[in-house]
Amino acid sequence: MARVIVDAQAARAIGKGAMIVFKKGVVRTEGNFEPGDVVEVYTRGGKFLGKGFVNPNSNIMVRLVTKDRGTEINKELFRERIRKANEYRKKVLGYDKAYRMVYGEADYLPGLIVDRFNEIASIQISSVGMERFKLDLAEAIMEAEPEIETVFEKNTGRSRRREGLPEIERVLLGKEKYRTVIEEGKAKFIVDMRGQKTGFFLDQRENRIALEKYVKPGMRVLDVFTYTGGFAIHAAVAGADEVVAVDKSPWAINMVKENAKLNGVEDKMKYIVGSAFPVMEEMIKRGEKFDIVILDPPAFVQHEKDLKRGLRAYFNVNYAGLQLVKEGGILVTASCSQHVDMQAFKDMVIAAAAKAGKFLKLLEPYRTQAPDHPILMASKDTEYLKALFLYVEDMK
Repeated sequence: MARVIVDAQAARAIGKGAMIVFKKGVVRTEGNFEPGDVVEVYTRGGKFLGKGFVNPNSNIMVRLVTKDRGTEINKELFRERIRKANEYRKKVLGYDKAYRMVYGEADYLPGLIVDRFNEIASIQISSVGMERFKLDLAEAIMEAEPEIETVFEKNTGRSRRREGLPEIERVLLGKEKYRTVIEEGKAKFIVDMRGQKTGFFLDQRENRIALEKYVKPGMRVLDVFTYTGGFAIHAAVAGADEVVAVDKSPWAINMVKENAKLNGVEDKMKYIVGSAFPVMEEMIKRGEKFDIVILDPPAFVQHEKDLKRGLRAYFNVNYAGLQLVKEGGILVTASCSQHVDMQAFKDMVIAAAAKAGKFLKLLEPYRTQAPDHPILMASKDTEYLKALFLYVEDMK
């Protein structure tokens, strides 16, 4: 079997539990291999560290699957790991019907994401090696959770392109089904497989539910980057008088309208199709104010080299959002950029508040992704979502 030899820093990270070998940590390779092949990883001194899928064309050179030399990487191994991952969500975390069933490296299934929405499972594969087992994985998902009738292949996005994999959206196994309705707190949502990512952003679930306790009758709420209305619908269902949902995608806004009808809150909703920055700038010019402003943008930092520029984008959107919050109102702000840690995110929000002339009080403990997106303590890559609930006061 071919070998990948890594430097001391990469070896230390693997020793602490990391499951990814970046190209910059590779000293040399030995033997011949193709993208997607299984290789063994060693230190310079010849110590075995693990084995996994290799892709020399990717920034992630090796995605480790096991640290046991005797473990075979095959469909039986994946079947067992999918079963354990599902069992963890249901028996330990108490999830049912709608949850992230598999979260890549955190479940020792590198390059595989599985979201369950009732009888539909949506999978994303971002590893050439895992792609070879695609049908086996679909069968294992249906075996682990017999209520699942459809496995939808949602293989699109940057992670696929970076691995040199084609983009595919289709029913991979089971019944031809694309839509279902899930429940979340007091709200219900239509999940459509033809939307973004795996069909619905489950990582913000606990944060959306947490919003409900701050919403009071008479409130006016603004949800920017609403997508299919996650925070907006929760605010309306919780009792807000008016909720303004903003997204640049007409398809997304149509989904918000469907979700509003589903929850019986159409009369509370207003919709704006447009880019966040010009929409908020126009609101500021008109002197509009809201009791609660929610900012849940896409990842502005895709690569470490983009950190400075991405933080400037976060600063600008939070500065605008803060100008739209009433005195004594609430700002809920989030970042799903893996390369922006909580401290950097806090520092950015503090700077935006200073420029806007606002004091901020932390309402909730620092929040992150829902626990069905487990954070592997030794792997920084598994921790990406940050969310702050902030009470906003004018500086006087």
